[in-house]
This record gives sequence, C-alpha cells and structure tokens, in this order.
Amino acid sequence: MRWFLFSCLFLLSSCASIEAGKQIVALKGAEISDKALTDAVWWTCQGSSVGAVKRMYGTTAERAALYREFCKGSGTANVVLPAVTQ
Repeated sequence: MRWFLFSCLFLLSSCASIEAGKQIVALKGAEISDKALTDAVWWTCQGSSVGAVKRMYGTTAERAALYREFCKGSGTANVVLPAVTQ
C-alpha cells in the first residue's frame, strides 16, 4: 500500500515524469502478480482441504492426473488418486 501512495505522490509532483511513474507501477504490478500466483499455487497444493481437492480434482482420472502433475514435489500430489475401474 505504501508503494501505491508513494507512486501517486511521485506522479503528482512537478518533477515526476509519466515514464518514471509507469515504470514504478509496472515493476510493483509484476511483483504483486508474481506473489499472487505463488500464493494461488500454495493454496491449490497445500492450503486446500483434502475434501475440497477430491471434490474438485477427483471426479475423473484426467483431472486427478493434472492435480498430481501440478502439485508434484509439494508432498500433497497423491491426495487425489486416479479412479480405479473394475
């Protein structure tokens, strides 16, 4: 939040250029986007309950395989196993 206020003040000051303001917003925007994506992966692979994961990804063998591949290395990849057909 502080970076946003700083950016606004910087842009409103008489010595700020539009290009400099764009660079600040682009840099911070990229950092925020990277953090959001990292958090989303963590929630998908580690923060979700077993039941929620099974309801979302356990409905088909293909979805289970996608979850296992996506969360490989997180220690939770085997929460959803492919459906066993008899």
